[in-house]
Amino acid sequence: MILVIAEKPSLGRDIADALPGTKTSSDRRYIKKGDYVITWVFGHMLSLKEPEDYDKKYKKWSAEQLPIYFSDWGHKIGKDSSGGFESKAARVKLIGELLAESDSVIHAGDPDEEGQLLIDELLQWFHYDKPVMRLDTGDTTRGGLIKALGKMKDNRECVNEGWSAYARSVADLMVGVNMSRFFTCANKSVLLTVGRVQTPTLGLVVARDMQIEGHIKTVYYDIYIDLDVETPDGIKRIRAKYQPKKKPKKGEEDNSQITDKAEAERIVKTLIGKSYKAEIERKMINEDPPLPFNLVKLQSYCSSHFGYNPKDVMDITQSLREKHKAITYNRSDCQYLSEEHFKEAPKTMERVIQNISYRPKELDMTIHSKCFNDKNITAHFAIIPTNNAVNLDKLTERERNVYLAVCKYYMTQFLPKAIKEKSKLTADVDAEHNLVAYSNKVINPGYLAIFKDIKREEPTVLSEITPGTYKAAGADGATEEKETKPPSRYTKATLNEDMTRIAKYVTDPKIKKLLELKDKDKKGENGSIGTSATRSSIIDGLVSKGYLEEKGKKLISTELGRELYRILPDEIKKADMTAEWWVIQEDIRAGKAGYEALTHNVLETIEKIIKNEYPSVDQTVMGNQYIRRHNKKEGVKQIEVLGKCPMCGGNVVEGAKGFGCMNWRPPKSCKFVIWKKHKAGLFKKQNFTKTMVKKWLTGKSVECKKLSSNDGREFAAEVTMRINPSGQYGPVEFDLHFKTEKPKQPDKTEK
Repeated sequence: MILVIAEKPSLGRDIADALPGTKTSSDRRYIKKGDYVITWVFGHMLSLKEPEDYDKKYKKWSAEQLPIYFSDWGHKIGKDSSGGFESKAARVKLIGELLAESDSVIHAGDPDEEGQLLIDELLQWFHYDKPVMRLDTGDTTRGGLIKALGKMKDNRECVNEGWSAYARSVADLMVGVNMSRFFTCANKSVLLTVGRVQTPTLGLVVARDMQIEGHIKTVYYDIYIDLDVETPDGIKRIRAKYQPKKKPKKGEEDNSQITDKAEAERIVKTLIGKSYKAEIERKMINEDPPLPFNLVKLQSYCSSHFGYNPKDVMDITQSLREKHKAITYNRSDCQYLSEEHFKEAPKTMERVIQNISYRPKELDMTIHSKCFNDKNITAHFAIIPTNNAVNLDKLTERERNVYLAVCKYYMTQFLPKAIKEKSKLTADVDAEHNLVAYSNKVINPGYLAIFKDIKREEPTVLSEITPGTYKAAGADGATEEKETKPPSRYTKATLNEDMTRIAKYVTDPKIKKLLELKDKDKKGENGSIGTSATRSSIIDGLVSKGYLEEKGKKLISTELGRELYRILPDEIKKADMTAEWWVIQEDIRAGKAGYEALTHNVLETIEKIIKNEYPSVDQTVMGNQYIRRHNKKEGVKQIEVLGKCPMCGGNVVEGAKGFGCMNWRPPKSCKFVIWKKHKAGLFKKQNFTKTMVKKWLTGKSVECKKLSSNDGREFAAEVTMRINPSGQYGPVEFDLHFKTEKPKQPDKTEK
């Protein structure tokens, strides 16, 4: 029996379809077909052991224990996640049983280092020593898989890819374990977590916020001149902009802005009444449709069009892929498709048309878009619709919106290019300046016909004038006051995008080049940190840890986040670490070094850092907003302080069922608590939240809209908190304040 182990269920099903033989059984565990048994995993089945898995003494964080390092960092069965699959322990047990029965294995992890490790670690876990062949392709169409199955190679030629990924995962854990403990132990009462990807991501937001908050507004003036152009059809008036002929080079300061209004008005006067020679040129532009989505591009699209954050889109696409079988692999970093996809496109498109009940007028399945390029396929390919029936009525509104967007960007690959006519007028003023005007006219909308959300640019009279040289005169002019603006605040979507191109913010030319080299074969990334599968969770983690906060859609660094970033050394807070690790990983991939080359290098960095002293976080700046607590089950946990206890002055924090004082244990035995839910009485339909408690602790009132009167009616009132040590139901009581006439017989006071 030949056992095929695929990286994900959908790939397992595709491989089964491409293998020879007759299918004899199929379920959620595996598929039998001829001499093959095809099974799959869902993410990493194994995870690296934590320090406390080796010795329980590491449960309590102590600077004296550092550095924590194990020469052979082993694995354990990973924690289960909500994915609708059986437990990881059950899946590992099944794979072990199938391996024992097999004569050989086909390793069908994704064709990248993480996909290599994902299956290799299972083979190592079970000490598998029989032949293993490697299925190495990013093209999971039936035709692509049949080709790849016919030219597999010995897995021993690929294992160094897996060792490179293992080295990186150990190195990441080493940084997280040692640096988080070191800086937490050095800073009283606050939990500080550090990570190779997390920390530079935080740095992007901190730097952007500092740039915005340090921005000094400068007022400047743009100058516009109305030119009367003498054409065979009469005088045509065209508004042109006064601008320098040479733009500043990248990195150079732009000194061309006119900041003196009187000077701007003086220039206008000199340009009016003057004669010019106007050159009009025109060219036709064939505009390609946008490429199909990868995950980051889809997340950005859904953020701007529907307001969904990246984690929302990840969950929605996961459901579309696994539950509805509506789209291909969703965590892709690639926007290209294979030639096999082009061959299969007519059938896929017909199914899509049936699913969404729409066929564009100019749809042409012979059009070969630039997205069809085997050379640009990475471990994955673009996110596109599948050739499966999809009932839109059975999708949620969010699923439908995302599915239709994926379909639209797939359809555009088979629509004509947009043909545009671009006109430009140029009139010399002097050696340094000229007057310029532009006009764009759509000749054939092509793919734009199905992009109703793209704002159309209306052509001006310039588009009506035949290209050539004309006499012109300055007829009128005006100045327009503008002001310099800082960059926009990050959102989750824009931060997600900038993680794919962090190299553009790196000033060290060597590091910048290394980051770009790392992604040289990835068309969707350019000097990146993180992966498509992890970036949204990293951003959400920065929010949940209190380093970033959301204000509407805006993402802003907190005082805690800024303080953490301020005290960290450059070795661990910049993207340099990712670049330097990549160089070592290249040697591991090439077999020039073992995985220890990276882990030893990281250990040296850690040892160097923990020997030095660093600034402490400024507790007065942070206002003691967060504290850390050791818990036997959860280890070290960071807790947000909601305010000071009005009874004893202790910290009030959120618990599972309520908000209470941390001094509840003897000797203080403080009884202050506000329960989240009430079974009866005034608040039986009104749950209490963290935001409400924060207001009450500062003496403010809170509007409650779901209060219950004695006769069962709902009503609203402003509610304030007060302390009554001898209260019948405890020391915390609430008073109601009505803006309008109160309902009949409400309880005035409730526990």
